[in-house]
Amino acid sequence: MSRVNGDKSRFNRVRKQNAAKRMRNRKLLQNAIAQAKAAVPRSDKKPVVA
Repeated sequence: MSRVNGDKSRFNRVRKQNAAKRMRNRKLLQNAIAQAKAAVPRSDKKPVVA
């Protein structure tokens, strides 16, 4: 490891890993929200009782 560049390669690798982890988490959260919205039954109309 040089004194000028320091630990640049490890820093960039970890930075990219953190960015990828954030993107994965965002997509998982968006998919979970979409599935939760699709699974909620809508009961706007009341059933007709004869």
